[in-house]
Amino acid sequence: MTSDSGAWPVSDDRAHELRGGCPPLAHAKPLSILLADDYEANRILLRAQLEQLGYQADAVTNGEEVLRALRARSYDVVLLDIGMPVMSGLDTARRIRGQRTPGPQPFIVAVTADTSSRNRRQTVRAGIDAFIEKPLELGTLAAVLDEAYGRQVGSAGESSHEPLAVASASVDLDSLRSRLGPAAEAVLRRVIPAYLRELPGREARMRAAFDARDLEAVARLCHGLKGASRVAGANELAIKCDRLEQGAYEGTLPDASEMKALLDLARRTGIDLQRELASLDR
Repeated sequence: MTSDSGAWPVSDDRAHELRGGCPPLAHAKPLSILLADDYEANRILLRAQLEQLGYQADAVTNGEEVLRALRARSYDVVLLDIGMPVMSGLDTARRIRGQRTPGPQPFIVAVTADTSSRNRRQTVRAGIDAFIEKPLELGTLAAVLDEAYGRQVGSAGESSHEPLAVASASVDLDSLRSRLGPAAEAVLRRVIPAYLRELPGREARMRAAFDARDLEAVARLCHGLKGASRVAGANELAIKCDRLEQGAYEGTLPDASEMKALLDLARRTGIDLQRELASLDR
């Protein structure tokens, strides 16, 4: 395994700010993590982001090294770059799902700049559990690891810890500000309250559609929440909605853990947007 020296230059104060002043995620939800990327700069950056969340990860450069690492020990999470040489991330995921490992199967996360529906379908067929887009946002990475912990450890393990809020991780208003120009603050003061008023109803309808196993309704509601979330700067929630929407249109109902993760993220997004709204009035 490679050892990428150095860390991304983030001050202690900045790291504390990125975590919202909370203890690192790894304190509440420990995970063993293996990451694979053929570019050293990408490995350094991703390991630095993981360190900000309290995780120490092993790093390798291609799919064959991933398989060797998994034969040597078990990992809870494998972060796979999709476009690696020697063995692509998709081929690596297929091999992982087909091989014996000295423990439970890992939670596999595809890391890629290709966000097309075709690529998402390929990752699902390869046995990949989650899909995150480059460049990674710290909040998105935290949310995926939170989901991985719930999947690997189970609800009993989750209930022994207080939920960790990664403050303002699920929203990004800077890109909205750049698009809205000088009127940004005034527009956000109108858009965010409207989104927050609608969010509980959207969550309730989503839960009801899932309970009724209504694929068409799940797809439609995910599509609507995705669009509204993009308008409000809730990009992390929009990405998750898009993934579940595509799966529903293809005939795959989200499982209980996926729906729980979506609704938990929606709740956290609402909290973060409330905080952002309060900061606009200071």
